[in-house]
Amino acid sequence: MSSNIIKPIKVSVKSKSDLQDDAYDAISKSGESGIFQTELCKVFSLDSRDGSRLVGNLEKQSLISREKILYKGRWTYKLVLRKSSASIDSVKKPVEVTCVEGAPCFSCTYQHLCSSDDDTSQYSPARCTWIEEWVLTSFGHAMDTQNS
Repeated sequence: MSSNIIKPIKVSVKSKSDLQDDAYDAISKSGESGIFQTELCKVFSLDSRDGSRLVGNLEKQSLISREKILYKGRWTYKLVLRKSSASIDSVKKPVEVTCVEGAPCFSCTYQHLCSSDDDTSQYSPARCTWIEEWVLTSFGHAMDTQNS
């Protein structure tokens, strides 16, 4: 066959993260009542195995919760947003940086070598004299302020 007869077909392929985002949006739009996993699979044309993996990933990220339920004579899961993930968008807490002001780590020349995981490294927070000095000085200032 000649290559002129076969024409390439452009098919949009969704990435895994796009599919997760779309599934999360569908679950969030279902509100407090949630959506059944079987219905979600139908919406996205997924078989039960792929649907289960998709929902499992969302659950591992603590974005949704699943509740086993009997639906139309079959066991499935009811999917609902986790309350904590829904409230994160609506409530933003201010960031307090006063507790780390003056910490030597942010300007340390050896920051890229520093690790608490490597016991053999000479650059470790547990053995750092700069951190020790900073903590003792900060604690002293805090005690002075509290006693005043």
